[in-house]
Formats: sequence, structure tokens, C-alpha cells
Amino acid sequence: MALKNILKILKGNKDVPKPVPVESEEYETIEITPEEDKEPLIIKKVEEEKPKEIIKEVVKEVKIPPKIYVVRIKHPLDFEEIKRKVDKYNIILINLEEAPEEAIAKELIDFKDYMVILGYKLGFIAENVILAYKDAEIDKYVSNIVNDAECVE
Repeated sequence: MALKNILKILKGNKDVPKPVPVESEEYETIEITPEEDKEPLIIKKVEEEKPKEIIKEVVKEVKIPPKIYVVRIKHPLDFEEIKRKVDKYNIILINLEEAPEEAIAKELIDFKDYMVILGYKLGFIAENVILAYKDAEIDKYVSNIVNDAECVE
């Protein structure tokens, strides 16, 4: 098989390429005589004058708010129910306050891996609240005030 490919490369293509049909109305042909051989060959396209149309297009920017899904986990099987619905939402808030930590530990790790595969970014908002988001801009504010607000001079 390799020998055939090498022979094919060495022999080359024996067929003459087919000429491409060109309409004479579109192009102006310049014939070259031997004394003009030093000048470059120039083929100009004949342009027809068309009236220029001014098209004004009004584009209205519509902001689509993100879809938010708020979940309260009470049982480890709730994670399976969430997995079925999660792909429809951009932001998911998961409250784990009422679920026993020992019972949901394995399911929480599996759920986290599943969310990462779907492209969600995960983080804890509070001790028992998880934020998962994708395709959303989230700004964060942290207070710089160290003194009591009433005592500020």
C-alpha cells in the first residue's frame, strides 16, 4: 500500500486540468505581446454601477434574566430529583440546613461532580447553603467598614 502511494506521488497526475469557464462580460482581457512581457498581467473586473441602497437596521438589545432554582434538601434522595431538573436553570441555591450531614455526604460529593460536568461553578454562600451557577454574572461586595457605623467621624 505504501509503495503504491510513493509511485503515485512520483508519477504525478497525467490528466490535464479542466479549464474553468469565465464569462467574458465580467472581465476585461488584456493581451500581452512579447515586448510587454516585463509588465505584470492585470485583469480588471468590470464593475456595473448599481445604486447604493442605505439600509438602516434597528437592533434592540433584550436582556434575558437568569433562571433561578431554590432547593431545600431534607433527604439524600432529593439530589436525584434535582439532577433531573437542574439543566433548565442558570443559578441554583441549595439549602442543606434540614438534612443530616452524615446522611448526605456521599450524595453531595456525587452531586458536586455532576454539576462540574454540566459546567456549573460551585461555592458555599453560608455554612449550609450552596450556590451553583453558569452563564451568569455575579458581583460580590465585601464591606470595608471596620468601625461601628455610628462612631464614624
